[in-house]
Amino acid sequence: MKTAEYKLQVVKFIKAKREKVFEAWTKPEIMKKWGCPKELKIGDIQMDFKVGGKFRTSMLGNGDVYIATGIYQEIVLNEKLVFTHGCEGPDRSDTLVTVLFESKNDGTEVTLTHEKLSSEASAEGHKEGWVSTLDNLELLFE
Repeated sequence: MKTAEYKLQVVKFIKAKREKVFEAWTKPEIMKKWGCPKELKIGDIQMDFKVGGKFRTSMLGNGDVYIATGIYQEIVLNEKLVFTHGCEGPDRSDTLVTVLFESKNDGTEVTLTHEKLSSEASAEGHKEGWVSTLDNLELLFE
């Protein structure tokens, strides 16, 4: 029996050139300024930005440490990123994130789709996190 899979999509307009918005996803020193929900803070980021390369990001909040890891599946310069995403630990299950970057109205429309989530609650929680994270990305360019 196949388990149900849940997905979410978040769209955010960023007032910056597509190349700059894409770059913010590719360089640890830039991602450290925005790459987590508002209630958390980035600790360490390790990133081997290439297809097959791994990333590992620690996020700190309320005395807890959350570690997100994954592997880059597809990279189309300034257009598309696809990577696995999961939390480090014994109950790890990989999900899939696709981020599209489209030039629009003197800025960039970012469309993030997160698939293979295990439950509706997981999808809702991740959606809140991605909305907050993309809000941080928007603030980076203001």
